[in-house]
Order: sequence, then structure tokens, then C-alpha cells
Amino acid sequence: MAEQRWSDIGEVGFLTGIRILFWLHRHCASLLKLVLQPVILYYFITNKIARESSLEYFHRLQSSGPDADLPEPNRRNVYRHISAFANSALDKLGVWADSEQFANPTFPTRQLLLNQIETGRGAILLGAHLGNMEVCRRLSHNNQKMKLNVLVHTKHADKFNKLLRELNIHHELELIEVSELTPATAIRLSECVARGEFIAILADRIPIASKGRSQAVTFLGAEAHFPEGPFILASLLKCPVYTLFCTPTGQSYTITCEKFADQILLPRKQRSAALAAYIQEFAVILEKNVRKAPMQWFNFYPFWNQAS
Repeated sequence: MAEQRWSDIGEVGFLTGIRILFWLHRHCASLLKLVLQPVILYYFITNKIARESSLEYFHRLQSSGPDADLPEPNRRNVYRHISAFANSALDKLGVWADSEQFANPTFPTRQLLLNQIETGRGAILLGAHLGNMEVCRRLSHNNQKMKLNVLVHTKHADKFNKLLRELNIHHELELIEVSELTPATAIRLSECVARGEFIAILADRIPIASKGRSQAVTFLGAEAHFPEGPFILASLLKCPVYTLFCTPTGQSYTITCEKFADQILLPRKQRSAALAAYIQEFAVILEKNVRKAPMQWFNFYPFWNQAS
């Protein structure tokens, strides 16, 4: 029998599983944390690629700019890194379960997005697998004027939307599946921007369907490939672009937002060079934020050894 992938799970099983997790988080969160510990240990012992990728990441951190506050590249910190990822996953579940624990994250540059909302035109929010972007999705819950569309690479987007509506939570949020950027998708997203809605997309991982559509730039002192898609999309939508990251600080989270560009311009004759410049700028901003929360960057695969 062929191996079944997570993306092939049937709709009934998927929705039932998520309902159970929501219920457990709302009523037995401490039990979930307890059950998580042997899972973390098992993952650490059995996943060689994750261990080696985490170790390489810590080496890159140290070699590109040694700092006493940065974690040393050793197995203990690799385990801590994997534990941080697991705890972040629990927090993500808490956000989806509508926990009040994440209702008011610290957001010192909130006015940037409030000003954008008042223009009546939407914008792109570039994020990364840093910290917990799910907490940022509460922004639309806290501000009725903000509608957030999250681009994801999963077949379950429509099913998850259905469940959110069924549970009457996050009605200001819409997940949009984008395995590839088609004209129909571009039109739909353009209409979102015209209505003043925001489009969030993670820009530090190359989707499986987009192999070859990447640019090699410098990240943590070495060449790494970043996806072109988010920047091409932003150029097509002709709207402002912001970077948005969310990392834990004590018992809460802090959201960091910066204006990236009023509009991404890709001249036909210098398209590749312009793309590389924008992607490099994003990599620099990401690196700055990664250094502030080194245990919170979650890409457990050979990030610096991807095929172009």
C-alpha cells in the first residue's frame, strides 16, 4: 500500500481531529503539554535531518556574527530548539481555539497597519517561519475593520474555513490555498486588496510546486534560496508591503511590523535583478529578527542546500 501523506487525509477525519484538538486545548491544556514531552524526545531521537539542520543553523548564527546571547551549536540547544517548535505548535492551537491568552499581544508599531486600514486599500504582509504567526491572525479579531486573508499551501484550507465558521470564531479570517499562482487566484487577491483587506504570506520557504522559482541571496553569512512568489504577487497587486513577525516574550508575544515597500516594481528588462534585490532586503530584515529570537526560527531541513 502506498504511503498516505497528511494532505491526503479525508475531510471527515480532518475536521473530527481538529474538533478534538480544539476541545482538548480548551478543557485539558495541561494534559496536552504533558503528552507532548515524549513526542518531542521521540522526534529528537528519530529525525536526523531535523537535528542536523538545527545544528547547521546554530553554526550559521555563530559564524555570521558571534554574540554571547546566541545559542551554542550543540545537541542540548538542538533539543531546546525542537522543544520551542513543539510549544509554538501548542500556542498555534490555542490561537485557533480562540484562547484569550493571545488576545492582546504587544504591538508597538500597530499604528502602521491602522494607518494603512484608513487608506481603504489593502496590503501584503510578509512573514516567516519565525515564532508564531498565528498570533498575528488575532489582529483581525481585535479590529473589525481588518480582514485578513492567509495564503497557505494545503488542500485543507476550505475545510478549515468551514470549521471556523461552524465554531463561529475568526470570521474576519480567510485561508486561501495557493499551490500555484493562477490568473484566477491573482484576480481574487486583487479584489481583496481593493476592498481594503490584508494578504499574509510566509516568504522564507520554497513551496514544493515552486521548485526553480527562487533566488539565491545571503542569509546568516551564506547563500540560501528564498521563494520569488511572494514578491511577484506583491508586484502584480501593486499595493504596499509590510514585514510582520511575532515572537514570544515571557508569557505573551510581541509583534514586529515594518514598512517594506510602497510598491514592488519589477521592470521587465531587470526583473531578475530587481527580484534578487527585494528578496535580499527581506533576508536582511528576517536575519535581524531571527537574531533577536534565535530559538524561534523553525525550518528543520537543509535550508542552505536547496536546489535552485
